[in-house]
Amino acid sequence: MLDTLKLMLSDYEVKSSSTLRVQPGSYEVATGEKLEFPLFSNSSGTFYGSKAYLNTDKWNLTLKPLPGGNRATGAFLQFSVPKNHYGNNFYSVGEQGTEAVINQVEQELSENGIGTNLLKADFSRVDTFKNVEPEEPFSSYYNLFSILKANRAVKRDYGTTFLLSNTQQEFCIYDKLEEMRHRAESTSDFPETMRFEHRLLNREKVKTIYGFSKVNELFRGGYAVMKEKQVEAWKESMFSYSPEEVIALGSKQLEEEMRVFKEKFPRNWFQYFLQAYGAYYLTKHAGVEVVRIALQGLESDRMKVWRAEKVLEEARRELLFASRDKNSNKTLGELYQELKSKVCLN
Repeated sequence: MLDTLKLMLSDYEVKSSSTLRVQPGSYEVATGEKLEFPLFSNSSGTFYGSKAYLNTDKWNLTLKPLPGGNRATGAFLQFSVPKNHYGNNFYSVGEQGTEAVINQVEQELSENGIGTNLLKADFSRVDTFKNVEPEEPFSSYYNLFSILKANRAVKRDYGTTFLLSNTQQEFCIYDKLEEMRHRAESTSDFPETMRFEHRLLNREKVKTIYGFSKVNELFRGGYAVMKEKQVEAWKESMFSYSPEEVIALGSKQLEEEMRVFKEKFPRNWFQYFLQAYGAYYLTKHAGVEVVRIALQGLESDRMKVWRAEKVLEEARRELLFASRDKNSNKTLGELYQELKSKVCLN
């Protein structure tokens, strides 16, 4: 369930033996004035700079000035629960495993000269996730996501990622194995997986959704609350429709596709529309080469075969111009119901 956590440390000590690195502040050329802040103090003195940081393969710690101009410093620790537990972030970690990870990270901080009690820290970001093994290839669901939230679909460089976001939270759906391949990670041991991530991006939103923001509250009934709220959040964001309503949304898209043909071919637009649909599905399921060979078996006139092939390609292009790709034999309602039942099952 939990993936990335970002904690704001409420009580911490940077020892003189710490491996923390301080980044000096910038300065103004004309005056030489340094733009830096007091970051932390210990027996060696007070250390100034723009920020201090300590990054490992398992977690990142950053000390930086807080907004507001009061020269206060915040210490932020970010890590992935499953990556610390398993070595990768594919599978979920239970409540006891999550507690063990937090204790482990606290111990590693201590070994690097940072003393703190992570149970007293506040959540400043919480990412939860659910893995779903889809019945269709990921591309089969593009059209469904586009219909549901087309104006907020965002393409990423490792494939298509559908992202709903504002300044406080994000809902993200993506092909997990494609993301792993993008990072040059092996996927041979994992099933085809669609990942649903809900990200709360600040302490106030965490408190609003879960009713608590302290780490220690996670192990006082808070873990069960997170699981319940995770399902509620997806129901309200992506899965608030009935399958019938999704089909109605799909009909609106089909209407727009038809409109393109009606505007281009006012007199016999539906005839052209049906021709284009037939050409599209014929080339999709059989392929242009297969259609050509079949025509050659029926028609000895090579010119007629060539013309028929051109008609097929032209009709196919007309539909592709007007519509998004269709990748599944299932209806939109069936695709939607499949994902809804898997994601919203607690």
